[in-house]
Amino acid sequence: MNRTALIQVLGAVAYGEWKAYEGAQARVRQAASEEERKAYRKVAAEELRHHKGFRARLEALGADPERAMRPYRASLDRYHAGEAGSPIEEAVWSYLGEGVADDLLEWLRKVVDADTAAFIDTVIADEEEHEAMATAELRSLLSGARERQEAGRAAQRMALHMLDSGRATPLPFAAFVRLGRPLDLIGAILGGHLRRMRAIGVGPMGLPVPAVVARAF
Repeated sequence: MNRTALIQVLGAVAYGEWKAYEGAQARVRQAASEEERKAYRKVAAEELRHHKGFRARLEALGADPERAMRPYRASLDRYHAGEAGSPIEEAVWSYLGEGVADDLLEWLRKVVDADTAAFIDTVIADEEEHEAMATAELRSLLSGARERQEAGRAAQRMALHMLDSGRATPLPFAAFVRLGRPLDLIGAILGGHLRRMRAIGVGPMGLPVPAVVARAF
């Protein structure tokens, strides 16, 4: 195992969890009901637990968590600072963002040490619930072809924003490839993206798919 790459990847994931915590805290403040507020308080607490856990794994590897996270701050801050233009766009970004996190963690647990993999398993259990929340929220907004078209455009804008944000620190993100099984990583993220797009009735390039196909997913 490439220890340097592992530290770099865990630094990225740890900071990503911190940004997820900040995002959940923002959702708590914006919540329209006490039920929604309670749900996002739970998400925030779980994201903070993940952040602290990945920091602990970095320390166990003899790394300084702040130093490990530093190269990713500019890109992730820029990405999370993006503002959605509509409720559907916000829901799409949340839905696909949670999906990317789940796919990334599934790959990561296969290429890290046993102790880190055991911790990641506990994170995945939480993240699956977070993705289910995001899925339900998005589905409630997609009532027809027009809404699916908007979802497709939102997914395109998200991908462009993600690529633009990543240009701030391209070299540190190469650690994901060096850590191991890069084809599995690429396949998991691309395959997961296409699967989730089909599940909401949107195909590649943001084009709607027939409702009967969407219902099959």
